[in-house]
Amino acid sequence: MSTTETAGSRHLSFAACRAAARSVRRAEHGRQAYRTARPEGAMGWFRSRGPLSVMLTIAACEGRLIWRGPDSFALLEPPMTMGERYTAGGLRLFLLRIVDRRWETLCFAGPPTLALLAALACLPLQLWRVALVLLMLVLLHVTVCLLGAVAGGLRIILRTFRRRRDSELAAESLPARQWSMPLCHELTADRAGDLMREVSDRLSQLVDRRIRTVSGPQGGQPNGVFVTEVLLCLVTGITTSAMREAVPRQQRVGLPFGVGTDVVILEPRDHLPGQPARTFNTASFFLWYVLGSAGVLLLLAYLVADQERRTCGNRCAGRPTEYGEALRWIGQRLLLSDPPDLRPESPGSTLAGWLVSLMALMTIPVAAVAVQQVRRATNRMNKRFYGETEAVLGRRKMLLLVATLGEQKATLEVFRRHGLEPYPERRPPHTVYRLGAIDGVELMLASAVGDMNSSAGVAQVATSVIQQWRPHYLVLVGTCFGLRPQEQRLGDIVISRQARDLSHQSVADVDGQPQRWDRGSRPSPSAELLGVLATAADSWSGPDLHIGPIVGSGTLYRSDVATADLRQRHPDAVAGDMESYLLCGVAADCKVEWIAVRGISDWGTSDKSDAHRHEAAVNAAEFVRHAIGLGLLNHHATAD
Repeated sequence: MSTTETAGSRHLSFAACRAAARSVRRAEHGRQAYRTARPEGAMGWFRSRGPLSVMLTIAACEGRLIWRGPDSFALLEPPMTMGERYTAGGLRLFLLRIVDRRWETLCFAGPPTLALLAALACLPLQLWRVALVLLMLVLLHVTVCLLGAVAGGLRIILRTFRRRRDSELAAESLPARQWSMPLCHELTADRAGDLMREVSDRLSQLVDRRIRTVSGPQGGQPNGVFVTEVLLCLVTGITTSAMREAVPRQQRVGLPFGVGTDVVILEPRDHLPGQPARTFNTASFFLWYVLGSAGVLLLLAYLVADQERRTCGNRCAGRPTEYGEALRWIGQRLLLSDPPDLRPESPGSTLAGWLVSLMALMTIPVAAVAVQQVRRATNRMNKRFYGETEAVLGRRKMLLLVATLGEQKATLEVFRRHGLEPYPERRPPHTVYRLGAIDGVELMLASAVGDMNSSAGVAQVATSVIQQWRPHYLVLVGTCFGLRPQEQRLGDIVISRQARDLSHQSVADVDGQPQRWDRGSRPSPSAELLGVLATAADSWSGPDLHIGPIVGSGTLYRSDVATADLRQRHPDAVAGDMESYLLCGVAADCKVEWIAVRGISDWGTSDKSDAHRHEAAVNAAEFVRHAIGLGLLNHHATAD
């Protein structure tokens, strides 16, 4: 989202927010989304949050509303402990926040308070009947609210002990600890990708702003913020079926509880490693235990009353001969005693009373086990959510680096051909293409277009991008010139086993003639990447692969004599380029694993042309995609 759009959403009118709220209510799943954004309060009669138009107004002022129009917007909510201060933003926002965050309290206490004030005002006027009616209305209101609170408490108990899916439990409990998206209203599913990218960008901006705000009073400012916050997306808050199907298919959207559940996650801008976990059942057995026990007691009361009537004869006083009396006696036996005015005489009823007391005692350990099981289920749900989230976030990041716009175009073409949807992401001063994820590896593409000695050169760009994005792997793709025309063909692929720097030489006279010796470094690439690419060669059916040293310098070779001299000095080299030798130094400084995969576009001779450059760049990118697709770099899958 542009700065202009962001600023515009911060100054939305209340009328625009009301129009958006009406649009939500009219949507296909509008009522369910409305309930998700405004969950039920503790009393059961009122919502825990204020009207949706008020929520949207506050969110717009705080920058939490991604606004594209009344029919296209998303609402972000911070964790419970990270809400803005009531007084932040002036009196208007202060009052709106009170209405929003204390809505249930206002609904409970507001009408009685006004009625009591009105009743007090009636006393000097001697309007006794009016005052009495107002007081009765106050009592009625409080009574109804308290009954709702009791019913709400019973519903909470039933919800707690019944069997629930992990995703349902996560949707209920995790928004208190995670940034969440409780409402997403978009009528055109084709724009789901754009909206989710704007949501991700806005979340990064909000987290970045909060960190800088907190660090400012401490006397410092962070130099770049790595945003690792996971956004919890509540599927029940999405207003249309088409969007509910489209959102889980977007890039950087994870499914910690599987397809078709109530929760999906939006991956953050930056990643952390993690481990998976398993889940277990909840304590639904306790609910069945209570219901079964209640049924047994109701039946037992009937049997006790019948038994006492049969055996009491003419001495029925003080004995539970009626069903209500028997039920009252059994209720007292749950407290391990008899009512003072009721006591059975028959042996069967007496034994039943002791069994009821024993059952009451057994309820204590059963309830303890149930509570423990609920706690364990909640903990395991958290472990599963955070474990699966961290597993998604722990995917290895690979940065593909190209040196020309033609190589960038060819690489994007390859990944689009295989169903991915690359999109650019700006992080000044560079723009990086997010290519998507393949078998546990997240791919990005950066272009180092420019003069070798400029700030946009390969080394400078690679260093800057690595510092910003922190990839695990750095792969140089694109083109090179071949050094073995008898063994190679144009379009073949070269994998570096060594990068030789030819830019550093020593010169000495030998028999009156100057002789040159290469003194540059000869580092080897990542053993892991080289091993993966060598393994991928077995299943590769494309152009031939050649593994060996790649020589490089700042010299552009277009000479038969110079290239022949290069072959003579480095008979084991397979190719040459102008970037590989720079890449290894950057990777070493940044502690990133690296390798170069290049396509042969020419022979570095006088007839050099660009006729095969696009083909060579495509072949190199295609082989890298093939190697990643084998899953050998998916460390999470390997650990499993």
